[in-house]
Amino acid sequence: MSRARKPARLWLRPSSKDREAVWIILDGGKQFSTGCGESHRGEAERALSDHIAKRFLEKPLERHRAAADVSVAEVIAHYLMVKEHTTRNPKDMAARAKRLLAFWGDKTLDDITTRTCGEYARQRGYQSAARRDLEDLRAACRLAIADNVTRHAVTVTLPPKPRGRTKYLERNTMARLIWAAYRKREVQRGVPTKKKATLHVARFLIVALYTGSRSSRVWQASFVQEPDRPFIDLEQGVFYRLPETEQEAHNKKAPPIRLPERLLAHMRRWRRMGSRYVVEYQGRPADPKRAFRNLVNDVLGEDAEGVVRHTMRHTAATWLMQGGVDTWQASGYLGMTRETLEKTYGHHHPDYQGEVGSAFTTGKAGRARE
Repeated sequence: MSRARKPARLWLRPSSKDREAVWIILDGGKQFSTGCGESHRGEAERALSDHIAKRFLEKPLERHRAAADVSVAEVIAHYLMVKEHTTRNPKDMAARAKRLLAFWGDKTLDDITTRTCGEYARQRGYQSAARRDLEDLRAACRLAIADNVTRHAVTVTLPPKPRGRTKYLERNTMARLIWAAYRKREVQRGVPTKKKATLHVARFLIVALYTGSRSSRVWQASFVQEPDRPFIDLEQGVFYRLPETEQEAHNKKAPPIRLPERLLAHMRRWRRMGSRYVVEYQGRPADPKRAFRNLVNDVLGEDAEGVVRHTMRHTAATWLMQGGVDTWQASGYLGMTRETLEKTYGHHHPDYQGEVGSAFTTGKAGRARE
């Protein structure tokens, strides 16, 4: 029995005396150079996606085929081609496509069943990550049906949606984190220097907390208007969280917000100090993911479990509810629906079910109204 053909995949060809390491696409016993060096993995992933798409879409697709005659790889390639210029994060989408192809690359749509979807989820290990991958597969199958690639409906079974994290931090914990981020100094050869190693993390914490914005909106933001970045208008005091060139996702709203005066004062001071970006490290916008993790572990110790950058958004929403802010204004500020805000954070509001408690306290409960 012959071996099943492996799906196209990336391989980092090691460096040698006369050439640098480069990402190579392995497909059907052949090698295709991506031209991407070792540090450009994201671009190599996109090259792999393009390669897969070309392989299945070079000739016109046969229409209205049975599910058993349409390969999953072809459907994913079709999906990547259509979504290439509209997806917000092509690198992540390409990574999900690679994982799906590694499992389903030699299968047809007829092989997508509740059992195989369950096998994929178990192999993936993380329930939320498996669900996100399978959501892409479901979208790809629906697109294939909409574009008449297949005439058969295909059902992709998703694992149960995990319960959302709502962990938030108290004011004293936030103060400890911000103060530690400001005070930490860079160490060279065992000797602390005057350089502030985690100043960019302190700024991230402050802005993420005050605005309740998602982490990428914060660390990518600029004080100078750039078409592909969130923009902070210091004169008008408005944070435009959605870049001009980005299409807003229906489930990731990022409306403009008016900045609180205290935060605006901080930002104007950072700008006067020469900063171009909100979260800046060595003159460039910096994703504080690793530095944030290290800081949280150092400061909170055992209590650091479950504290991630998105915790700042949960904290902002919780604090707004605890402060009795009107839910309509809070939901617009945070960029979430009023229903989501009330369902997830509404129990923190001082007015939450207040009339119920009052009815029992005053003795009205159980008495018929005259």
